[in-house]
Amino acid sequence: MTRPRILITETLGQEGIDLLREVADVDAYDLLPKEQLPEIIGNYDAVIVRSAHRLPRETLIGHPRLKVVARAGSGVDNVDLKTCTELGIAVINAPGANAVAAAEQAFAHMLAILRNVHLGDAHVRSGEWSRKKFLGGELHERRLGIIGFGKVGREAARIANGFRMKVYAYDPFVADEIFQAHNVTRMETLEELLPVSDILTLHTPKSGPQIGLDLLSTLPAGAIVINVARGGMIDEEALATLMDTGHLLGVGLDVFSQEPPPADFPLFRHPRAVLTPHLGGSTHEAMTGVAVMTAQGVIAALQGLTPPNIVNVPVPPLTPDEFGMLDEGARIVGRIFAQMHRTLHAPIVLSLKGPIPKNALPWLKQTVLAAILNEQLADRVNAVNALVKAEEQGLKLLVEERDANALPTLALRLEGHPETTTEVSLENHVPRLRRINGVAVDLPWPDIALMTVHDDAPGVVGKVGTLVGQYGINIGNLHLGRQENNHQALMILSLDQTVPDDLVRDLNQITDIHHVFVF
Repeated sequence: MTRPRILITETLGQEGIDLLREVADVDAYDLLPKEQLPEIIGNYDAVIVRSAHRLPRETLIGHPRLKVVARAGSGVDNVDLKTCTELGIAVINAPGANAVAAAEQAFAHMLAILRNVHLGDAHVRSGEWSRKKFLGGELHERRLGIIGFGKVGREAARIANGFRMKVYAYDPFVADEIFQAHNVTRMETLEELLPVSDILTLHTPKSGPQIGLDLLSTLPAGAIVINVARGGMIDEEALATLMDTGHLLGVGLDVFSQEPPPADFPLFRHPRAVLTPHLGGSTHEAMTGVAVMTAQGVIAALQGLTPPNIVNVPVPPLTPDEFGMLDEGARIVGRIFAQMHRTLHAPIVLSLKGPIPKNALPWLKQTVLAAILNEQLADRVNAVNALVKAEEQGLKLLVEERDANALPTLALRLEGHPETTTEVSLENHVPRLRRINGVAVDLPWPDIALMTVHDDAPGVVGKVGTLVGQYGINIGNLHLGRQENNHQALMILSLDQTVPDDLVRDLNQITDIHHVFVF
């Protein structure tokens, strides 16, 4: 099997590169010239970028080999997510891998401003020694306002609690319990948050709120504003204006609307503005964490799996065991059902039993659709673009939830046709086929399976077994089931080797056999 090729356009931690090279051929650059990326991207199965390269639609289309795009960082602002989804390209990132580093960077700025670290350093280096000039303040008992309470915002709250600060936060997408668990007072609006924030720190994605002069003017006199999240989210001209008037004590920026900032950047004239060149994730620990998480996600996606750090699939917050169990069950039931029903003349019903979390339903639906359509279409179909492809095909998947106290079970059937039911249970994290095309069976689903639908007549099982043996293939298990209404039977063989096309051809020549399926 040909090894995939992976392109890394910017510096990535060696630990991540080493993982990738175990399974793929990797071309790694410290910084690939931007103009070269569109010219060579089509030669790779996956591409990993950081901040210097953008992946717009015109760069992504027309490259059928490209399966995975990864951003070695938390955001994916430089990737055209809509186009990737349309093309079935998995988008990977590394959320939270640099959360500690980013939160600590915010506090580095706060302390530098409050304790005059940068000014005192320059003072000593110039040969002077005046302590009175640099009387500072403490974080203790100050009020910290956090905009955005995701992984970085929560890490900032943990640090703030260690400094015994009073912490307030705004994030309309986070449950009350999360705020309570971090000893943080929830604010319902920005208009409520800013007037009680002696220090304001931003930790939102690019889609977060824009903070302009009107809002910034509601901060208490002598406030400090920190942005280590995304450049341009806070109006830099407004910050300079409020520094000019003395309303703000200081500003700490690690990100800018233009990077690097131009020579006439307005905050350059303010010594109490602490400015750093996008260092939020630049620690050895964060670089290693980002590299490893990115590499693991890319490898899983190239193997056809759904990694937890995929961006364009609604991955539910399940444990790895729960996720893996449901993912495998969904793929198995979808694949079997699709092979049994090449023509889908009615909507499909996905029936769920057992303690399957409601927040897993969108992802499960996409995974099942992908498994079905993969057997139906020649185009690339995966959980990323399954909804798009289903809409193109006019395929509807309905979801019903049944006995919540039963074993976890996934079943598919054509609406109005219970005799088409295929059902897989997930007892003890082992997928077991319980029903196929309405026929009751009970077997752990094997890695390689061959199934025949044949007349319920003597001698068929022997003929199949003999023919399989002639091809040198060992049968690990055999299961029989009957379709009483039409005098047909089905046989499922668990095999130790893959099934060659010639064996399928020869099996189809046996008079009593109507269909042969390979899984």
